[in-house]
Amino acid sequence: MDEQALLGLNPNADSDFRQRALAYFEQLKISPDAWQVCAEALAQRTYSDDHVKFFCFQVLEHQVKYKYSELTTVQQQLIRETLISWLQAQMLNPQPEKTFIRNKAAQVFALLFVTEYLTKWPKFFFDILSVVDLNPRGVDLYLRILMAIDSELVDRDVVHTSEEARRNTLIKDTMREQCIPNLVESWYQILQNYQFTNSEV
Repeated sequence: MDEQALLGLNPNADSDFRQRALAYFEQLKISPDAWQVCAEALAQRTYSDDHVKFFCFQVLEHQVKYKYSELTTVQQQLIRETLISWLQAQMLNPQPEKTFIRNKAAQVFALLFVTEYLTKWPKFFFDILSVVDLNPRGVDLYLRILMAIDSELVDRDVVHTSEEARRNTLIKDTMREQCIPNLVESWYQILQNYQFTNSEV
């Protein structure tokens, strides 16, 4: 990555650096394989700067939202593996990521969910739950992911095309058949475990 351009991601950077960072972000969005650099940076925890991590998630978000169908099966698998690796790392980090990074990660998970749940990733929830294992940091991320999925599927303030609305209905129907009892059980376990000991969860 262009380290000089990344300096412009800092909120205290001067306007020239910020402009360079924005131009770099636009360049990465249109590049066919720049997202892989961001995926690798997230999976390998290359950067400690919060703004760079957020930037990497933004590039992945753009890829999933607008260019996912252009990717090969192997590249799509890489995105899934990157997100799961990042999630696994969160269980081990001494400090949780900043809230804005966790929220952005949850949005990317949600976008990938609506894109892949019906076709390539039917065990999405089971995979997420097996990683987070209902520890406090994992529960926080799990609930953020669920809220982001809710926003993608149910939120009436979000305008959806008729095709997206049909897809969302099919996803909700499939969830009712395949995983709602398990999700409800996970919520019950969270309430049981944390209602008195970790109420902020």
